[in-house]
Amino acid sequence: MTTQKPNFNEVKEQQLESSLPQLYHSQESIYEEERVNMKDFVIGALVGGIVGAAAGLLLAPKPGKDLRSDVAVQAVNLKDKSADLSLTAKDKTVQLSKQIQEQSTQLVEKVKTLKSAKAPTVFDDGTVSFEGEEPLEDFTEKSDAKAEDAVEQAVEDKAEEVRA
Repeated sequence: MTTQKPNFNEVKEQQLESSLPQLYHSQESIYEEERVNMKDFVIGALVGGIVGAAAGLLLAPKPGKDLRSDVAVQAVNLKDKSADLSLTAKDKTVQLSKQIQEQSTQLVEKVKTLKSAKAPTVFDDGTVSFEGEEPLEDFTEKSDAKAEDAVEQAVEDKAEEVRA
């Protein structure tokens, strides 16, 4: 029945560790369920408003004829408002698409004029090119292709900007 005595160094390390201040570790998993998402709140408010309005209409102390006529009038008003909004959205979409088309044609014309202005003139000085050198014709074709790519990218960027 011999019990082993504890090692002095181990006991000292355990006491030292327990006496030192511990770092705070946030426990986000505990609080994660309590967070209310703004989207969920808005959806809940809309659903609650609709249910409350329906209950108010159905439980109102009006006779059935008055209630039905009120609901019919509100439905017609809602239909008219939605038609107006859809017409306005359609008009704005047409206007924006025309504006984009005009701006893109202006941009294409501007790039074409810049491209023709910046095209290097080819001079034949009578010297022979070294091996591995690119002929000047290849250089102008590559710069033309780069300019066309830049125009296409600018038009796509502008279209995305208008969509957003």
